[in-house]
Amino acid sequence: MDPVGAAAKLQSRPQDQKRAVIEGSVKKRKPIRPSVSRSDIYVTREPRKFKAQVNRARKLLLDRNFPSITIHGLGAAIPQAIKIANTVKASLSDQMTMDVTTDTVNIYDDVMPENPSDDIVTQVRQNSAIHIKMALPDKLKILISAKR
Repeated sequence: MDPVGAAAKLQSRPQDQKRAVIEGSVKKRKPIRPSVSRSDIYVTREPRKFKAQVNRARKLLLDRNFPSITIHGLGAAIPQAIKIANTVKASLSDQMTMDVTTDTVNIYDDVMPENPSDDIVTQVRQNSAIHIKMALPDKLKILISAKR
């Protein structure tokens, strides 16, 4: 079978849909964050914030003496969160512990109907998340506090 014929056959087949098709425009809400502490770093996909987030993580661990920090990444920001955690760990000579957990998060979207008289519908979708808890070992904490 020629490639064009195969493509046409694939397009004509009904595809499985994960959620119902709703007419209208989708307005994505911001994800709900659990209670935020100062030691939490929420990562975005923006590469220009990478160095600032690495510096913030180092500052929290070394200068502000937090016992641990948590780096959070959601969806497309997961690789960026992993990259930040690995960069921080490498900058401290791999002398830290990392506890990685993954999660699935419900995200809510508002569907604005094309007809203004219809009600706004809320739809739920799921997205992957990663939480990387990083901590310095006790021996390194003692050395850092002794230098001050």
